[in-house]
Amino acid sequence: MKRVVVILVALAALFALGCRTKQEVLRFGIIKPSIDHLPYTWGVEKGVIDKAKYQTIAFTSGWEIQEALVAGRIDAAIIPFTYVWNAATQGHPVRTVSFFERETDGILAQPNIRSPQDLEGRKVGLLKASTLDVLWQDYAKRKGISAQPIYFRTPSEAVSALQNRDLDAIVTYVPIINKLSDKFNVIHWFGDFHPAHPCCDLAVNTAQITPGKKKLLIDLYSNLEKAINAMTDVQDSVRQFVQEYYGLTHSQADSALEHTIFRMGLDESGKQFQHEMAVYSRESGYLKAIPNFEDVYWDLGIR
Repeated sequence: MKRVVVILVALAALFALGCRTKQEVLRFGIIKPSIDHLPYTWGVEKGVIDKAKYQTIAFTSGWEIQEALVAGRIDAAIIPFTYVWNAATQGHPVRTVSFFERETDGILAQPNIRSPQDLEGRKVGLLKASTLDVLWQDYAKRKGISAQPIYFRTPSEAVSALQNRDLDAIVTYVPIINKLSDKFNVIHWFGDFHPAHPCCDLAVNTAQITPGKKKLLIDLYSNLEKAINAMTDVQDSVRQFVQEYYGLTHSQADSALEHTIFRMGLDESGKQFQHEMAVYSRESGYLKAIPNFEDVYWDLGIR
């Protein structure tokens, strides 16, 4: 009997030890074709970010990431801000904890199209309800351009339609623009109109963030800042990574980095910009209402 008791106690001790030593992992989503996650993937590659703490899950579009975040299949992600607003409006616990990637979006057109004004009455490919969609609406309204929007769910579908000449232009992002710039014309960068505007945010499903995952999230925030700062000091290393990861030439990688800004924080100007774009989402029927800032942003208390 004593022997049985000793064995049970030993098993219980081993079980308790396993529970104590089990490490929580933050499930982190990225849109693989986009450059919006560069400091994260480069940081993991260079050891600035401990990859053992994060399970990286790749998606092909913002819609896929939003669905996974809402469903709780991932805990956090780098995601276009319109999808955060969309989820928040529907009452889902999805919040932005930091702005992140900025200025990477532009208009890519057929070779015979030289300026945005040439798009009058033409077909323009858009990702429905995305940042690309509302940025185009804002720009077209300001410039008085009336074009025919053609909607897609993924960037690859829009690119294929452009290559097949079913579209006159697409609104897309780095590095897709850079890959195709030798065959198509880049006729506008939205950063020229809205300097350093936040495109993609670091967002979370707050219902999935346990105390342990919140610590991982705060560590990730800090290490993303470190990665961004380190990237400015090793530009050759970053360029080489971008070339290899995205399959770009030397000049394409340079152009991609030239039109990309990474900066953390929840500055008021960024909030106001996203609110302004949310108005277009509301007018298009993508949002039932425009949520309050407290329903969109979550302050981690980092200063």
